Amino acid sequence: MENLIVTVLSRKRPPAAVGYIVAAGLVLAVLAFEYTFRPALHRYLPFLPVVFLAALFFGRPAGLFATLLSAVFGDDVISLLRDSIAPRPTELLLVAVYVAVGCATAWLIEALRGAVCKLLDAEAETALLLDELSHRTRNDLMMISSVLGIQAMRQSDPIARDALESAVARVRVIAQAQERLRKSGKHGQVEVGAYLRALGHGLAELLRDVRPIVVRVKTSPMAVDAPVAVSIGLIANELVTNAFKYAFPEGQGGTVQITLEPADEGMVLSVEDDGVGVPPAKQDGLGTRLVQMLASHLGGTVQSMPRERGHGVMVRLPIKPVATIAPDA
Repeated sequence: MENLIVTVLSRKRPPAAVGYIVAAGLVLAVLAFEYTFRPALHRYLPFLPVVFLAALFFGRPAGLFATLLSAVFGDDVISLLRDSIAPRPTELLLVAVYVAVGCATAWLIEALRGAVCKLLDAEAETALLLDELSHRTRNDLMMISSVLGIQAMRQSDPIARDALESAVARVRVIAQAQERLRKSGKHGQVEVGAYLRALGHGLAELLRDVRPIVVRVKTSPMAVDAPVAVSIGLIANELVTNAFKYAFPEGQGGTVQITLEPADEGMVLSVEDDGVGVPPAKQDGLGTRLVQMLASHLGGTVQSMPRERGHGVMVRLPIKPVATIAPDA
């Protein structure tokens, strides 16, 4: 009902003549109905919906016209004037109250129409500004990523180069989320399935070099808030990066599987590989600590997944999707 009223109030009005004709037709229809059931209905009450509908669909002039027309015919004013009968004070008071209520209704509908139109204009302007801001933010992040990438290529120290490449990957994760946010048309929401597919493809191109490693992404199409999408993307980025770093040494190939599915408690993100597994003496690095911090921030938990070959990590997040939507091509 709310959407219907907003649509009616914000649409272009028909010509004024059409409003007058429709208002007159409604008044006459109610008048005929009133005279048929006069003992059961007050003579002015049925006209109030006519005034409301005339003002809603055709604007204030049509509402005022319906009010005056029904006031004249509804209380037999014309008959009283024709027969030279002076109306009683109570009848005049009734007419005055009805005209005041009808006019107030028409003015109120007109004011409501103006407010709705201003809100829709403001919403459109805000959407445009948010789209421009998202576009500029994405461009700025990609510029930062490019600068960091150039610095990484110039580094001879492998530790510094790895740190810069990790920073490049993390900045790109946020930039891709901004791009998805802009393309979605729903400001504040990201289709996380398409986002992870693009993220997995980008990580594969960035990290595998000449190794025959395939990144597969299995997700259900669902929308989440943008901050949640960024956190999920960063978690996936760190887990995939660790898989590329430790699971496939000496040019080995294999598969990295990213899975995001809804669960009873929210959603489950898992990253699995069929490589050599995690080295026994490996200590938690910055990436692992970042995954744990992001999962904890979302109220989730991180746990290893036992596998016959390779390694897997499961992240349970108590986050319900904002909406389940069709897949994004």
